[in-house]
Amino acid sequence: MIENLSLLDEKGLLDLVADGDEKAFARLFELYADMTYGFAILHTKTSDSAEEVVQDIFLKLWLKRDKLREIRSFRDHLFIITRNHIIDYLRKNLREKKYQQQLARHFKEASFSPEQQLIFKESREMIEKAVALLPPRQQVIYRLRRNEDMSLDEIARKMDLSRLTVRNHLNKALGAIRTYIQAHSHELVSLLLLLLLQTIGSL
Repeated sequence: MIENLSLLDEKGLLDLVADGDEKAFARLFELYADMTYGFAILHTKTSDSAEEVVQDIFLKLWLKRDKLREIRSFRDHLFIITRNHIIDYLRKNLREKKYQQQLARHFKEASFSPEQQLIFKESREMIEKAVALLPPRQQVIYRLRRNEDMSLDEIARKMDLSRLTVRNHLNKALGAIRTYIQAHSHELVSLLLLLLLQTIGSL
């Protein structure tokens, strides 16, 4: 029980998590998630990125929970894996941003032939067809994110929903659109559209 878990020392709590006790893991998350989030937002600068880091860190801890028995100081261990994860996260994010900027510059500066212009026109139409098949709430959330560039928090306030609900609906919408694109378009159009969706989903 959570009441009993709160009386355990750190070693006892880690041993329970290592045994697969989900309530013990929830208690561990309760104790350390805020600290991890604070460290993450200091370096990532956005709440969305910091939340993603926290989720990734604790997922990694759960998947490798058998290693927790060997830890002498969980706080030190958590600091090290969070630091390393943030370094990897920022490195990956920087590569993706540079690539997306290069792609955007290429498309902006390129002189497109009539055939290429037709491909982009078909791309926009393809997305619209996919969006039209989404459930109404997913359509609204997708359009607010895509067309009005609203954040998850802004969409949540506008629609009177929780942030998690908005994220879940958007993820489902993007997944459905990707599936539709891959089934209905040729390779080049699929690549362009999936790159676009990746940008939309970078919350």
